[in-house]
Amino acid sequence: MLGHLSEMCEGSGLSATIEFDKIPKFNMLDYYIENKCIPGGTYRNWSSYGSFIDLKDEKLKPILCDPQTSGGLLIAVEEQALEKVQELLKTNNYPATSFGYLTEKKEKFITVI
Repeated sequence: MLGHLSEMCEGSGLSATIEFDKIPKFNMLDYYIENKCIPGGTYRNWSSYGSFIDLKDEKLKPILCDPQTSGGLLIAVEEQALEKVQELLKTNNYPATSFGYLTEKKEKFITVI
């Protein structure tokens, strides 16, 4: 997800803040991470864009940099359209969760809080 969001920020000239606790996650996620079931691409991903990210905790890398995530489904919506877009997605059986926001460009593309 961080890779896709980095590209969105770079292309738009904006930065993003992610509220980690709001991101939907699989129930068994901690179990797999504790057992080191982490795709090799996760750390290669971090190597390619990690310098653009302000990460509050290194433990979040396996989650936010996992190459198996649906980062390609990440969308940005203007705040005043958020409810309407979420309802449209929900009506069409596409659950959507808002977990961050875009800001003016900062030194880092993404801040994870």
